[in-house]
Amino acid sequence: MTAVNAYITNAPDGGIKYEQVEIKDSPGNVSLKPLVTGICGTDRGIVNGALSFAYNPEGYNFLVIGHESLCMVTASKSNKFKKGDIVVPIVRRPGDCPNCRIGRPDNCSDGNKHEAGITGLHGFMRDSFNEFDYNLVKVKDTDLGEVAVLTEPTKNAVKAFEVFDKVRSRFIYENEYSTFEGKNALIIGSGSEAFIYSFLARDYGFNTYMVNRHPIDQIPTELCNAFGVNFRDTSKEPEFPGEMKLDFIVDTSGDPATVLRFLRKMNHNGILILFGTNGKAPQAGLSGEDIDFIVERNITIAGSVDAAEIHYLKALDYLSKWNRLHRGILSRMITNKFAPGEQGVFSKKPQGEIKSVIKWE
Repeated sequence: MTAVNAYITNAPDGGIKYEQVEIKDSPGNVSLKPLVTGICGTDRGIVNGALSFAYNPEGYNFLVIGHESLCMVTASKSNKFKKGDIVVPIVRRPGDCPNCRIGRPDNCSDGNKHEAGITGLHGFMRDSFNEFDYNLVKVKDTDLGEVAVLTEPTKNAVKAFEVFDKVRSRFIYENEYSTFEGKNALIIGSGSEAFIYSFLARDYGFNTYMVNRHPIDQIPTELCNAFGVNFRDTSKEPEFPGEMKLDFIVDTSGDPATVLRFLRKMNHNGILILFGTNGKAPQAGLSGEDIDFIVERNITIAGSVDAAEIHYLKALDYLSKWNRLHRGILSRMITNKFAPGEQGVFSKKPQGEIKSVIKWE
């Protein structure tokens, strides 16, 4: 057993503590210390007891949370990594279903996988841990610095766009010039992943809109302006100009009423990706007219969760490209840095938050 300082909860009931705990030694061949660990809606959902699918590892009455991590290798018995390398740990670990066996645990077909810091596997929000080299992705672009902690949320968006690409192969989705010019994408929410989804939508060529029920501060506004994203505060202004139709929607809120509200604005052959989770969101009814609307317009609704190693690698490529094109902008997404031991950030978002992190040194 090894004593580590860690953020722990009792899943799925919730709560948060930062204390020293004993954890069974990992047989991993790479030793790591975290540099920065991201805090996201999933962490807050677990801490607040809102995600019933979270659970403690077998034999423990607690779960170390944290799945967005940027780490330094402190010792290695692997040929793939050396001391001083900067790496991102992979969150989802495979079970034994066919998808897991081919390296796609993100599409696990029997649910017998584990996710670090979420389902049955201790996470990364602790001052040291070991990992096997096949659960790590190297950050080769040293210019990224702490921005590389955004790899984990970015890989989720990369996976969702893979789903989008698969679905749009049902029909001719592009315009007559085989581009997405003139197509409209809507991203619901204004957290870090909503920004990343928006950036990817702009890369595809969509006219991209981000919506939320409150205004955004200066830094989010600068990010939207840099990438050409249109933000709408739906509590104060019209959602869209005229009778504009939506071709692609990504929901990061997990709020069914909001999803249904925008669903009825979708174009023929529209694609809706559900990504956000919120187990305590109020119910919202789906009417027969809603079903008619979906069917008659060939609208596709698909859930997307987590990602595989390939998506981490592509995520790092996107972050590197955006960092080169918009020098200094991505680092502004990290709006709050907290020292180990801070706990209030897990129950309440700081004002103007895009991404809050625990900075370990």
